[in-house]
Amino acid sequence: MDATPDDSHSQVRARRPSAPAEAYGLSTLTRRVSAAAPEPLAFSVARGEPAPGPSLPASAAASVAELAVFDDEDADAVPSDEEAAAQIAALPPIDGGRPALLFLAAATIIEVMVWGLPFSVGLLRAHWADMFPDDASTVALAATLPSGILYFAGAVLGPLLTAVPWYERRIQLVGLVVAALGLVTCGFATKAWHLVATFGCLYPFAVALYFPCPLILFEWFHAKRGLASGVMYAGTGAGGTIFPFIVSALLARIGYCATMVTLGLLFPAVCAPALLFVRRRVPVARPSAPRRARLHKVDWGFLRGPAPWVGFAFVTLANLGNIIPLVWMPTFASTVHANGTVLVSLMNAVTIPGFPLNGYLSDHLPARLAILTSFVVAALASALLWGFGTQPAALFAFVLVWGASAGCMTAFWSRLITTIADGDPQLPMLVMAIFSCLKGVGSLTSGPVSTALLKLEPWHGAAGAYGATNYGGLFLYTSGSTLLGGLAASVFPS
Repeated sequence: MDATPDDSHSQVRARRPSAPAEAYGLSTLTRRVSAAAPEPLAFSVARGEPAPGPSLPASAAASVAELAVFDDEDADAVPSDEEAAAQIAALPPIDGGRPALLFLAAATIIEVMVWGLPFSVGLLRAHWADMFPDDASTVALAATLPSGILYFAGAVLGPLLTAVPWYERRIQLVGLVVAALGLVTCGFATKAWHLVATFGCLYPFAVALYFPCPLILFEWFHAKRGLASGVMYAGTGAGGTIFPFIVSALLARIGYCATMVTLGLLFPAVCAPALLFVRRRVPVARPSAPRRARLHKVDWGFLRGPAPWVGFAFVTLANLGNIIPLVWMPTFASTVHANGTVLVSLMNAVTIPGFPLNGYLSDHLPARLAILTSFVVAALASALLWGFGTQPAALFAFVLVWGASAGCMTAFWSRLITTIADGDPQLPMLVMAIFSCLKGVGSLTSGPVSTALLKLEPWHGAAGAYGATNYGGLFLYTSGSTLLGGLAASVFPS
């Protein structure tokens, strides 16, 4: 190994324990074990020494500081060096093994269920528009609000799970029950605002199931973090592929009310078993004595560098129009006599291989190059393929290109977060929460913005859908915001 024992020890001490780690207290154990046997211990924790990369600390020894089981306040309970080394060495392997793969499979299933409806909401929005033809703006809000809240809620869940991580499973179960209740009660809506109150406000409690998964993934994967994130996020595409057909078939056969009740029962039936395998690699335990959870100070010095601000600008700009194709494609397709259900499903289906591919590329290419290329292609697809898409062939080409590029944006997040955190194990949760909130801004604003743009008249004399429909402003807004996001990412530090 490259580092000498003394170097490894200094690296471990330089890295602060993560907030959850300190809550259950690994700081003392880490210092004692790393001081006693830094080299063999680092090797045993990492199960080998993969080459350093974008998602891997500079040395395997550095990752030891992220493991914690005892607190300084419980110094009497600290085991001997040999016992401590045995406990850490007994942890499941990183980047592979049955527990890691079971976690990844369970997290992917939760992605499917949580994001399936929001990413196929265009079908429900079209049905709601028929139910409440005089409340178009409220219907649009109900369609886009869940995605916005699902992202914004990270600002609450991040600090909460940091302070009381031993309540993580209870919080997830509460979210499961409330989200299922939101789906069921949505089926009995008699006014447009009922949709906002149920599907718009109650269903987003599902974020409690989803939000811990990307953060726990950081414990299970290092060298393959981008690829693993891509696999997990592919569940979003799988849900968006499956749910349009499920919703469409249910609406045709059993009606709207029974459809929503069925979805409300299906949600906990699938998610509850998956939660059994969503476990942290480092076991979570409550403090040995009752005491208030300690609040951990965050070193805001990371904001002095350019990386976080470039990342924030990219996420904000790119998401201003990111959800628009998913929301409006079914309605647009009907105006040009195309099958909206198939188009939405195909747009989501292509993200299933797209997410792992983009995640893999993020592990091996500079982030700015990968993101810029992806988003320039997506912007051109919106302006040209969708803008001139008055024939089904052009629309099929658009949904394929969009889904494989801008539709897989979150596959790059783990790379950006790793670079911004720069070895500080407290920062990934904070940066993830900020990214989620900024993505929520785009989701929430896309509803009223798109409704306002669709009030514009068709551009008479213009070619393609620019002149044949009133979607011209929507095409350019989606294309322009996507291009700006890609340009912002082009200056992200390597």
